[in-house]
Amino acid sequence: MSEQEQAEKQQQDIVQLWRDWLTESERQFNTFFNELMASEAFARSMGGYMEAFVTFQRMLADGMERYLSMMNMPSRNDVIALGETLRSMEARLASIEEMFRIAMEVGTGESWSDSSREPARTRRPAGVLVTDELREEEGIPEELRR
Repeated sequence: MSEQEQAEKQQQDIVQLWRDWLTESERQFNTFFNELMASEAFARSMGGYMEAFVTFQRMLADGMERYLSMMNMPSRNDVIALGETLRSMEARLASIEEMFRIAMEVGTGESWSDSSREPARTRRPAGVLVTDELREEEGIPEELRR
């Protein structure tokens, strides 16, 4: 065997040893921590930790809400309530728009979203004389004619 082949074999052996050590270490750690977490003492200590954390979090939230109120700024709860109000208003507006759309379809037989029609032309180009005949053709009521 050449020196290069021996070096590669030695390197592979070192990598394999490292993998074996890592696998065995992981198995030992898993066994140790599984036994530890199965104990009553661990469960009590985790319960106590969680109670302390929840108490601290509640105190922090209350303090922040008082601080924001003192600074005349909205708190998270205020922003959430505002968002819910806005969502409710948008839903009500959508239902009103739907009612208008249905009423327009029933009343005219056309779709409310049919905006392909051009608006009626009410102005005459400069220099065109408006006569009584033109007014009658346009359907202008008598009381509005001059």
